[in-house]
Amino acid sequence: MPEKITEDLFNNLVETIADSVSKQKSVSFFEEEKSNSVVSGFNRLFGRQRPVHHILGGGKSADVLLWRNKKISASFLASATLIWVLFEWLNYHFLTLLSFALVLGMVAQFVWSNASGLLNRSSSQVPRLVLPDELFVSIGRSVGAEVNRGLQYLQNVSCQGNLKQFLVVAVSLWVAAVIGSWCNFLTVLYI
Repeated sequence: MPEKITEDLFNNLVETIADSVSKQKSVSFFEEEKSNSVVSGFNRLFGRQRPVHHILGGGKSADVLLWRNKKISASFLASATLIWVLFEWLNYHFLTLLSFALVLGMVAQFVWSNASGLLNRSSSQVPRLVLPDELFVSIGRSVGAEVNRGLQYLQNVSCQGNLKQFLVVAVSLWVAAVIGSWCNFLTVLYI
């Protein structure tokens, strides 16, 4: 809950700054006064009504996609590339990688707990790893909400009777199916 409040405050701050920057008068090279609608139509690519940040959902995910914080975006791209290399080029499977990670964790804990006896020191407590239940509940809720939103959009498109929009969505899904048959799912997800 505090993260949501912090994110809302951050989004409001960004909107306020964006509004104040867009209200400042820009200087034209030709000293002609253009109409407000022409300038706003020129400033927004393809005549959009909302900024790309809002179209992408706003918040941290839009910041990562728009490279507003270069360190986070670069680390996200590097980790996605590492995952892709592990699964595609080295032909690891998720279960294999998970098993290796668990074995390494067990070896580290075994060495930690028994190293004190080998070094003639007092035994130290190995920290226990316990993931909170709320983490999995929130992940499940957010994934479920996104799936429901996507299904609701598809249902709205099929029930509205707009033939052009229906054909665009149907052809897009068909193209996605054809491209998906050419590549592995992880490659498509990475792209």
